[in-house]
Amino acid sequence: MNPTTHGARVHGERGISLMVVLVALLIISLAALALLRSSDTSTIIAGNLAFQKTALQSGDAGAEEAIAWLVANAGDDTLFADDAASGYFATTTVACDVTGQQTPADPADDVDWNGDDPGENCNLEAITPDPQPAGVAEGYTVRYVINRVCNAEGDPNALLAADNETPMACSRLGAGASEGSTRGGPSYGNLPLTGESQQYYRITTRIDGPRNTVRYVQAMVVI
Repeated sequence: MNPTTHGARVHGERGISLMVVLVALLIISLAALALLRSSDTSTIIAGNLAFQKTALQSGDAGAEEAIAWLVANAGDDTLFADDAASGYFATTTVACDVTGQQTPADPADDVDWNGDDPGENCNLEAITPDPQPAGVAEGYTVRYVINRVCNAEGDPNALLAADNETPMACSRLGAGASEGSTRGGPSYGNLPLTGESQQYYRITTRIDGPRNTVRYVQAMVVI
């Protein structure tokens, strides 16, 4: 047996074993890195879901305050006309882009959520309650606008709007034998000819929170 040949074979086998070990270590390291990144992603997703859930709860608190304002002002003609200082508008303003996502390239129809000027094609200016309503989580800010579901300002029981020209048409929940009859445009639903009735209002709430959390909540109420 040639000692020189045997020594070369042993050194060659040791070199191959080292390469195998290095490749195995590389594979294990990549697997560990992938697992770490997966854990980080899961944590981020769970955190974002928690922020969104808290935002939703805060939005409910904002809507409750808006409802309380409506109830407090439902006994007179306050709700017949816009009250921008209270975030209230007596018309539906369907042309407004509430979230800014319907026409992202056209800010002219955007709602004024942050105290800037509203878009030239939308007169909605949100109110930011100060102090914030009870139930709004720390670090979150709630803003809202209230829309009466009518085509114009004025008395919802009148035939004509406040301008004495536009036919008044509102979406209402009525009571009495005549409920289901209409006295307005078909796009605004039913309007009873007699009996007591209740008016529909749409409350849109925007919630801003940590990690650039933004959420919108809408509620339809009858008062």
